[in-house]
Amino acid sequence: MIDEYEAAELTAANDALRRSLASLTNADDLWPFVIGALTESAQAIAAASAAIFLFDEQSNRMRTAIVLEDGRPVDFFNEDRFIELREPFEVHQSTIWQELMTSRTYQWRDLTDENKLSFKWLIPWYRRLGLRGGLAVPLIFNARPIGLAVFGCRRSQPPPSSRLDFLRDLINEAALAIQLLRISHRAKDAEIANQEVQAAGEVHESIAQSLAAISMHLTGALSFLKSDPAKASRAIDRARELARLGIELVRRTTLTLRPGHSNSTSPSQMLIDLIREAGDENDLICHFREIGQVPRTVGAETVKGLFQISREAINNALQHGRPRRLEAVLSWYADRVKLEIADDGAGFDSSASEHHSEGYGIKGMRECAIQRGGILEIVSRTGRGTRVCATLPILNV
Repeated sequence: MIDEYEAAELTAANDALRRSLASLTNADDLWPFVIGALTESAQAIAAASAAIFLFDEQSNRMRTAIVLEDGRPVDFFNEDRFIELREPFEVHQSTIWQELMTSRTYQWRDLTDENKLSFKWLIPWYRRLGLRGGLAVPLIFNARPIGLAVFGCRRSQPPPSSRLDFLRDLINEAALAIQLLRISHRAKDAEIANQEVQAAGEVHESIAQSLAAISMHLTGALSFLKSDPAKASRAIDRARELARLGIELVRRTTLTLRPGHSNSTSPSQMLIDLIREAGDENDLICHFREIGQVPRTVGAETVKGLFQISREAINNALQHGRPRRLEAVLSWYADRVKLEIADDGAGFDSSASEHHSEGYGIKGMRECAIQRGGILEIVSRTGRGTRVCATLPILNV
């Protein structure tokens, strides 16, 4: 017999699930839905901390995707309290992972008994946050593991089974959203590749037309060379201008399509080459840093966005800031990558700069990030340099 308290809990759980499903149906961006599902799950069992790890079948490793503390996402790459979560870890020999794959349901662990813990390198994290009990829930899609949700509580006793069942349902929805993200990102990459092939064909046709026009003008110049030198000179000038435009078209197209068509150059090497070239040509002190584990594959559109924003940020720094130093940082997360380009140049008052007054360079970078589902932030002070920060989804979640 269900008492009044249990009935109220079940009603609240059903209402939460209905809200969650409606959010999943209407979500334009599924990653906030995943964060919301994790947040509501943590609240359901009063967890102080929660995290989602994504599983890579080929490497048999887990990578941290998101960490919550007291219901709020934290930047675990920049906060030393979460240093244990930054590196991928293997799971094939983990007792808890084997149990989860066998049972396909949640497992509760007493975090105070260190002898029974599988991920012993996480013990310092448990102790810093005062965690005494932990819950692990597998992320399963189509009978295959895609990740793991974990929750840390400041009590050693497990929550009521009704709350655990509610949490499991929310996490199943999060797993569905993650898989939908993977599918949509792969489809987007395929669409982008097709668009690039079409663009290359259009460029080929434009160059062919330019060469035909150049040939025509040079033929005309040759015929007027003796009878009308002025007319011949004008024809040669038009041919020269067409050649210049053709060269510029090829240069711009090569820069735009290069990352999308080749996987031989990694985003890291691409950024190193850009900043090294800027340093050599302008006598600058340049530094590059990379934080986190680089994914095995990165979506073509993400690479292209990183290249375009990096190039524009460096060009803006050189043209307007006249810096002595440039620093580039790539920080890799499970679902996104953060690019930072910083200089010690002239800077400007970014607080007084609204979007309508931004120059073409900043507008272009912002549009580049937004088109890829990312964000762009610019922090600058007059005389204190500028920092451009772009966060883009990796597009192969």
